[in-house]
Amino acid sequence: MYDILFTGANLYHKDMTLAMNLDIAVSDGRIVEIGNNLNVKNAKRVIDVQNKLVVPTFMDTHMHIDKAFTMNNDETKSLIAACDNSNWTDAYYFDWTEEQIYDEIYRNSSKVIENCVRHGTTLVKTNLLFSKSWRTIALDVMEDLKKRYKNYCDIKNVMNYPPEYKEELIRATKEGKADFVGGYPHLCPDHELETRNCFEIAKEFDLPLDLHCDESDCINLNNFNYIIEMTRKEKMEGKVTCGHVTGLSATNIPIEMQKESIRRAAEVDMNITTLTSCNMYLMNMGRRGPTCVRQLLDANINVAVASDNIRDTFRPFGNCDLLEEGLLTAQAHKMGTTELLRKVMNMVTYNAAKNALAQDYGLDVGCRASFNVLDAVTPEDAILDQSEKLFVVKDGRLIAEKGTINREFLV
Repeated sequence: MYDILFTGANLYHKDMTLAMNLDIAVSDGRIVEIGNNLNVKNAKRVIDVQNKLVVPTFMDTHMHIDKAFTMNNDETKSLIAACDNSNWTDAYYFDWTEEQIYDEIYRNSSKVIENCVRHGTTLVKTNLLFSKSWRTIALDVMEDLKKRYKNYCDIKNVMNYPPEYKEELIRATKEGKADFVGGYPHLCPDHELETRNCFEIAKEFDLPLDLHCDESDCINLNNFNYIIEMTRKEKMEGKVTCGHVTGLSATNIPIEMQKESIRRAAEVDMNITTLTSCNMYLMNMGRRGPTCVRQLLDANINVAVASDNIRDTFRPFGNCDLLEEGLLTAQAHKMGTTELLRKVMNMVTYNAAKNALAQDYGLDVGCRASFNVLDAVTPEDAILDQSEKLFVVKDGRLIAEKGTINREFLV
């Protein structure tokens, strides 16, 4: 007996092909059968999707959800000030208690997660902020949100280890609270030392790495190249992600320099996350535009597109909608053909899943039944039309329908 049978679906596969007008049977959280004219009498519930597009659920592989929605509101601006970050000089400062900070991060982060789910995203990798005022409160919030939304969204903590909290965070890592080792080595006086420290922690706890890297318009790829070197040395091929890498598209970068770094990155199966919208917003006279997506894809490097900042000081925009991020990426990189638009769709689905090391992902029998039914016929239509998410299914549960979350699965 099927739990749910979806009939008349157009299935989008990793090789960018469409399988038209098929039925998908779901039981016990898995896809158990795909075919024509499956027996509706074997299903507890039947949903006819009428030749609409089905894609695996989206995955947002680079976010900062703990400081989201901290823009254009005096109260949340004061939360920014509580972070003691000199870059946020436009913020107000108020003395917040630990409980107040927790409640505000929880409220804003919950809003992000729910917006992600409504828009078909069921996994997020979030970089956690640790500061003098916040201490490790953001980690506590994420662990509580993991429990509350476990049936809706897989929250993956990307943990950096500032010296003042390293002992406490190492203890948390031993308790299984870190999913990726993160960091900002390119911002450190000795980027090589900081990179080695990140790899050391990753190796000690057998964790993958996700590092902010060469986020500038300087013709300087020293950190990117060193991360590639360390990936090879530590035999971590396929387990390292570099986010931003805007130096790869720096103004007047020598093409041979760019090509050589890309070639070396491909050799170690590097993952790249482009944060197109945020890096475009941050463009100014010093420029910090998005990385060279087309050249990376042409080299068969796994590239995902993600949201980065959501309505905070770094980017006061964002709707937690990866179709929106995909459209902007397609426009910025002139990816307007059918083939290129399907590559963009892969960047928020199959490529993102590889980036997140997601297991049993896809639209084949035996995969986790986690997919979106979009109000479109093809992937390119879905991106160009910014199609409505008609149904969002995670592990066989119908968690959202037409932008409304089904709350019966909240913990």
